[in-house]
Amino acid sequence: MTDHVTIRGVVGTEPRTSNGNSGTTIAKFRLVSNERRQDPDSGQWIDVHSNWYTVSCFRAMASNMLDSIRMGDHVVVYGKVQLREFDRNDGTRGFSADIEALAMGHDLRFGVSSFERMRRADSEEIHRKNEHHHSRAATTKGTEDFPVTGWPEEREESGTETESNAA
Repeated sequence: MTDHVTIRGVVGTEPRTSNGNSGTTIAKFRLVSNERRQDPDSGQWIDVHSNWYTVSCFRAMASNMLDSIRMGDHVVVYGKVQLREFDRNDGTRGFSADIEALAMGHDLRFGVSSFERMRRADSEEIHRKNEHHHSRAATTKGTEDFPVTGWPEEREESGTETESNAA
């Protein structure tokens, strides 16, 4: 059984790319959704709870996402969710929520966006250019595989509560 979800949130890491074993382009980023409430004393809006998700895209959608989405963008993601359990380096167990995106776009409550439709021939040509561009970028940044878990690294290294503890 596959569970589908729609999540509205903020792109929390710069999207990154890798190639799967079969040469398939894969792009991933971390998405944070925040629950906000108005503080009755100050009247200010505050984040009271955050959920972190790893969002993955494949093939042409991965290339389109890499050209469209940046860290800090407000997005809406629709896709298949999978909850995973993993072992951390310190021996503790953690949980991650991974989403394979089937559709994605900017959240227009926070700005404007424009759309450029990709025709099949255009898409294949851009996909080839992106593969070359992204493979060059990957060699400059390192060729390690995307971690399924452990993002954002800064939170785990500092010893603060991660999204895994909230599950």
